[in-house]
Amino acid sequence: MNKPMSNEITLMQYILTINGIQIGGSILVLPAELARTTGTDGWISIIIAWIITTLVSICIVQVMAKHPGDTLIQVLTHYIGKWPGRVCLLIWIAYSLLAVTSLLYFTVLVVRVWILPGTSTVWLVFLLLVPTYMILRGGVRVMVRYVVFVFFFTLTMPILLTIPIKDAHAVFLLPILKDGWFPIFYAIKTTILAFVGFELAFLLYPYLKNKQHAVKGIVLANTLTLIVYLHITFVCFLYFSPDEITKYLWPVLTLVKPIQLPFLERFEIVFLSFYIFIFSTSGIPYTFSVTHSISQLFNKENWQLPVYIVLLLSLFFSFFYKPSYSGVEAIRHVWGWTVYFIAYAFPVALFLYVTIYGYWKRRVYR
Repeated sequence: MNKPMSNEITLMQYILTINGIQIGGSILVLPAELARTTGTDGWISIIIAWIITTLVSICIVQVMAKHPGDTLIQVLTHYIGKWPGRVCLLIWIAYSLLAVTSLLYFTVLVVRVWILPGTSTVWLVFLLLVPTYMILRGGVRVMVRYVVFVFFFTLTMPILLTIPIKDAHAVFLLPILKDGWFPIFYAIKTTILAFVGFELAFLLYPYLKNKQHAVKGIVLANTLTLIVYLHITFVCFLYFSPDEITKYLWPVLTLVKPIQLPFLERFEIVFLSFYIFIFSTSGIPYTFSVTHSISQLFNKENWQLPVYIVLLLSLFFSFFYKPSYSGVEAIRHVWGWTVYFIAYAFPVALFLYVTIYGYWKRRVYR
């Protein structure tokens, strides 16, 4: 099924969308989580996770490249049959819905703690869902354009995070490998979660205009995410002592708290206000994953009903669920476990199956 030209996306949009999905939900907490697991050697775990993620990403592109223009359900139906393919897509929808819930309430929690402690969850969810609806109703092309806009709109934020380097202490990074390799390898289970989002290449690939560059694009997206994570991790590790950083839930926000301007106090509130845009570059694509997959399940194009249903259910759920740190962490933990199977194991298993299937079919019809 060839996608309309009006829905085609460029290679840059493809790269920046995958990058935006990846960094939206993890950058605030990653340095502290690594420090608790492996100390200041956590940056090595990030590089290893990048290698693993890149290999799995290439598996996704190789599978989709065998059927250019086909959607995920069409690929699954071709190889495993109609009903098993639908079951797999239902699992994908449930996974994406769990991601939306995790990202949405993590955003609400951070906003309530740092900016609007007296605002109800319902109003915050409503305010986040309004722009989500406006973007999703425009389709995939509007969504990727929005992500590209956010990328350039927030391009100065890494520069602001570099300001605390003037108070950095390089000795905090030494000695390297002080606890050996075991903590570094153990921390990979945390760092690969930070790269999650690349699996939405399953949905974005059919819309990519120059599909011959898809492998290069997804490698560049992962590499851009690697650079962002290494940057913020090194800044945090150099600014906070190895023991101090473990005491913070969101060290990145604490990092910008000392920044003061003659006309402005509490700079972290301004910083977080801009960072909400970065949060949205994760939440909106995963919401698109839910609604778009439901449309595929019922074989409908440009179907708006799933958008209304998902957003209204999210708003309805907010009347009963009041996010706490422990509650949000529980949701993130469950989602983290599903990531191992859906985002990492599934593409590799599908790639191996497709490869063996193709080899067997060539042998049979030779």
